[in-house]
Amino acid sequence: MSTGARDDGETAASATARAKFRVLCLHGFAQDAATFRAKTGAVRKQLRGTCEFYFVDAPHDVSGAFERGVGASDASPRAWFTSAENARANANASTDEGWTRPAMSREYIGWDESLDVLRAFQASHGPFDGVLGFSQGSTAAAAALADDDELRASVKFVVLVAGFEPRDARMVANMNATSPFSMPSLHVHGDKDALITRERASELAARFDSTRREFFFHDGSHGVPTSLAKFIKGWLAREIERGL
Repeated sequence: MSTGARDDGETAASATARAKFRVLCLHGFAQDAATFRAKTGAVRKQLRGTCEFYFVDAPHDVSGAFERGVGASDASPRAWFTSAENARANANASTDEGWTRPAMSREYIGWDESLDVLRAFQASHGPFDGVLGFSQGSTAAAAALADDDELRASVKFVVLVAGFEPRDARMVANMNATSPFSMPSLHVHGDKDALITRERASELAARFDSTRREFFFHDGSHGVPTSLAKFIKGWLAREIERGL
């Protein structure tokens, strides 16, 4: 479920002492807002004095894309875009013949609807100062910056975890027309990430100003590493000192 509630752990009185950065948070494929909120607990704790986090659900239901194992969560699997190859092959699950992971797809379905959701969420909970994305949510973040002038104008920093450069021709063309994006950006990738290669993550990072771009590589896999929490706090503090 989408939520616009403040998620900083502070009282209303302390929040009025200074303005905090409002951060739009975009989950990965087959996750939802609640899942991403849970996975970013360490990061949110480190930044609770600086940021307010706003989590939103993608509009596309991808229930059944992956098998639910023992102990699976109650998350509602959502997506910012799906694979046109899967639609043509009638492949709705990863075990179906002809299934193409959205990260490997060359033609996306549903991005326009997602952009509408993000614009509506921004109208009701923004403007946003920062964006935090994971996996497909990182790609969606970059696509939204390309397609939404208002979001691009308000965002002061971006953190993309395990993101990948899109392969959809229309999305690439839109990014080509507006990038490199000028705001500071932090790009996070795991050495053992078996889903997104370092090359794909670096290609997405290249969409951002090289003089304001930083990387955080870790020894984990495809996820939000707990080691990111302290690093991101220091990175954001440095950017604030530079006049963020």
